[in-house]
Amino acid sequence: MSNKTVGLTDSKIRSLIPSTTSRIELPDHVIPGLRIRVGQSGIKTFILRKRVGGQWKNITIGPFKEYFGLADARKKARSILVDIENGKGAPRPAKEDGTTLTGRLMFTFLWNQYLERAVRGHKRSASEIERIGNKFLLPRFGDRMADSISRAEITALVEDVTYRNTQKPTLREGRTVHQRLSAFYSWAMPKLERLQANPCQYAWRPPLGKPRDRFLTDDEIKLFWQACGDMGWPFGPGFKLLLVTGQRRGEVFGASRSEIRDGIWTIPGDRAKNGVAHIVPLPQLAIDIIDGLPEIDGSDKLFAVPDNPDAVSSGFSKGHPRLLRLMAKLQGDQPVEHFVLHDLRRTAATGMQRLGVPMPVTEAVLNHISGSRGGIAGVYQRHNYFDEKKEALIKWADEVERLTSGSRSDPTRS
Repeated sequence: MSNKTVGLTDSKIRSLIPSTTSRIELPDHVIPGLRIRVGQSGIKTFILRKRVGGQWKNITIGPFKEYFGLADARKKARSILVDIENGKGAPRPAKEDGTTLTGRLMFTFLWNQYLERAVRGHKRSASEIERIGNKFLLPRFGDRMADSISRAEITALVEDVTYRNTQKPTLREGRTVHQRLSAFYSWAMPKLERLQANPCQYAWRPPLGKPRDRFLTDDEIKLFWQACGDMGWPFGPGFKLLLVTGQRRGEVFGASRSEIRDGIWTIPGDRAKNGVAHIVPLPQLAIDIIDGLPEIDGSDKLFAVPDNPDAVSSGFSKGHPRLLRLMAKLQGDQPVEHFVLHDLRRTAATGMQRLGVPMPVTEAVLNHISGSRGGIAGVYQRHNYFDEKKEALIKWADEVERLTSGSRSDPTRS
């Protein structure tokens, strides 16, 4: 076995090449006993070599991953060393079935099982759930027994996520971490005999932020439309469709041509946020925008990536700021009041209300299962409002055209 004294860094560990004849171990200079082990297969694992009860033990810290690097290994090693000094002994190793010697399930094993059986191929938010797990949950709880994690520890995690930037708390991400962990425990409860209740139930989570009420003014709609024309494909026409149809960003940019027949766009339930299939009678303005989109060979998607027909356009973190800059430029470099893409949906809803569209019809256009269409009323109110939605979207599209073309026609016409 080869042992070399080097200063460990994440980049150094990434560059390590396995030996074909033996495993490699390199010590850390910061935490005594902490080492990175590189097996002949190329798997890289952090271990802690420590004398416990008169015997030397190799304690597995965890595999080196993008979400679990040297800083994480040092933090975990320090915690184990403190436990050993306080007489708690070394952590018990897990068996291949994810249980410890006492038969209790490890968090990492159960989390991976959750991903395989209940998330991948089952939830539209699968990639986001995996991101939350890799970034926040596994580094904190991965080596723990799943039934040992307390309400206080979950509160501490959510607080750390929320206030890691004290100048700008991330309330939304803190709530998301709490929500994803709670959903995991709801799924895992039947497997955890010792756990009497979901530990997230009374753990702290950030309060809901103030509801947004931002929508674009008539002048801003005109600027927006002009800026979209300057942006070009994919974001220019895509953002226009968000405003004209009032649908969600993922629904518009993930749309396929096969979902549209005779001017009717059917969003399948597995792509709709609330899981309910949604019919959108497209006004002529929306149809014209769609007809002007380029077709990508080998793809049915409206906004496919040219080099990858199976993927859809992304890059909103750059497209949205560019839109705001173009709008500012069109009004003499005067910045517009900040808005997010979801505010275009609120703009459409506000516009339809102003045009006299009844609230139940507006909610039907947006595919909202709330308010007048939620609760007991929603159970008995099965009318799908197809004709009313069609009329509402035509009215709203006509209004957008009036605002963006400078027409003086009556905005309340049918």
